Amino acid sequence: MLTIDDTHYTHQEFIELKQIFSSLELHKNSLRPLAVCLEDTATWLALCFFMRQHRCSVMPIHPSTPLATAKKLAENAGCYRLYFKNIANAIDISPPAHKQTNAEPGLIQMSSGTTGEPKFIQRSWLDIEIEIQSYIQTLTKAEDMTPVVACPVSHSYGLICGVMVALARGKQPLIITSINPKYLVKKLLKTEKPLLYSSPTMLKGLIRFWPNQHKLHAVMTSGTTMSQATLEELSTTITHLFQQYGCSEAGCVSINQAMTTTQGMGTPLPHLAISCNGDASSPAEIIVRLKHRDAPPIHTQDLGYLTSSTSHEQRLHFVARQDDTIIVAGLNVYPQQVEDIILSHPQVEDALIFKIDDPHAGQRVALHFVAKQNLDTAELRQWCSQHLADFQRPYHLSQIEKIDRMANGKVSRKKTARTFLQNHQRAQTPAAHAKSNQ
Repeated sequence: MLTIDDTHYTHQEFIELKQIFSSLELHKNSLRPLAVCLEDTATWLALCFFMRQHRCSVMPIHPSTPLATAKKLAENAGCYRLYFKNIANAIDISPPAHKQTNAEPGLIQMSSGTTGEPKFIQRSWLDIEIEIQSYIQTLTKAEDMTPVVACPVSHSYGLICGVMVALARGKQPLIITSINPKYLVKKLLKTEKPLLYSSPTMLKGLIRFWPNQHKLHAVMTSGTTMSQATLEELSTTITHLFQQYGCSEAGCVSINQAMTTTQGMGTPLPHLAISCNGDASSPAEIIVRLKHRDAPPIHTQDLGYLTSSTSHEQRLHFVARQDDTIIVAGLNVYPQQVEDIILSHPQVEDALIFKIDDPHAGQRVALHFVAKQNLDTAELRQWCSQHLADFQRPYHLSQIEKIDRMANGKVSRKKTARTFLQNHQRAQTPAAHAKSNQ
């Protein structure tokens, strides 16, 4: 049925696990969701399939989550019980009365929170099943590939697009829970026509250990856009480089099966209607609607635009998050575009653009960068003046040791800006005190 690291699990073993869940009557409370924070991946997947079969709601919590945090998450999501670490450890939850829900049973996930506080999002099993069939219909190049899921299966990207799609195709997925790139390389080399589900961050680490005499058959990336420099590096090592775009409320929205640019998100899935009244020079918000439901449209808060291929198929392009766009004296600055240019500097290894308030221009561009050695900010500032428009140039530049990223490669530009402001204010305080004491 599927393999997790070095252990293969048969269909019969999953049936036996489901029988345990049935004896515990986990499917009897269809009005309240169940929260699970399980260490064993096979147990979680079997429980997920069981809850889907019985049309009950379940919220997976990443297994590294501490107990107090897991309980708080379960309570806030309106769950009636939390299974923590293993299925024998049941903790009853008393959620607030206002958390009663009439939502259609399904999978509860949390948004990444990169643009604000994370929120709970419940997607029905019916919507997920339609997404799976639509995904298979769109990703035609993967029909003969073996999915290798090297991302958390507690999240919809690995769970739905990786595991559930593979099983629906009749494939036996390989799920990797180790973050050791050498181990992943070993498993990929032993897999026939692997299709690796991963993030840009993990791919950069993996490629450093990939043998020069081999090509990696196929990769699907998601979660965050990669830099143009990373794309060019990966393209020399990977035969088929795919990229998908999605949002928490709709799941996967589009798939690019021939990735040549970082912004190209490919063909929208056929069960969705996409609207975006912008173009490359003036992107607009990407709005998604489920064709099979009479439901309000989903406002993604992402900026992009649509184009048409020679066969008149829509092509979706992602430019930036609305909240991340920096408006300098009325002119829009899109962080990814500036980062791509700065990453072309021979000494810069990583870069993060974020916005800060400015009394004259409204907002300004700020830059955190990682370099191979100490790089004089005045030198980099001069280099930027030769490669960027005036309004795009970083007003503040700081060399740091490492840019903090989530497992999927995402960064919180808002959090970075808040930390920058706090540090800047603290740095100014002693000088202000000294001046007042003179």
